[in-house]
Amino acid sequence: MKEKLNTLILMFTRFATAIFLVDSIVLLAFKGKEARLLAIDVLVILALAFACSVLFVLFLDDKEFSKKKMILMLLAYFAVVDVLVLAAGQLLNWISFCHIKTVFALETVVVIAFFGTVIYSYKIDVNTAKKMNEKLKTLETD
Repeated sequence: MKEKLNTLILMFTRFATAIFLVDSIVLLAFKGKEARLLAIDVLVILALAFACSVLFVLFLDDKEFSKKKMILMLLAYFAVVDVLVLAAGQLLNWISFCHIKTVFALETVVVIAFFGTVIYSYKIDVNTAKKMNEKLKTLETD
């Protein structure tokens, strides 16, 4: 349970950071220096980051997947996150499906933040596993 809570907190901070970073860049690109985030926007972004973290624990926290199953779980996870973000965007008037430019901007944020966070997390996990294996090898030879 403690490990899942640690994973939840770790993924929340990674998702929140990625969303705010990518969202800031996209807002700057599409709306210029005059773009503003309201307090409700910040709270919803934090709630979305939390939802992404909970879903990560539910979908991908089990490390015993085959590569094929991992890819399928990742795609299912992305689909759920994408629908969640698009629904929130529509409800909060971040996007309008009549204005494809707004949908494209939000999709850009979702794709970059999502896959950036997942790839970053994967690389960190791989590096940690390599270090652990190297440490085990040195302990075995001693």
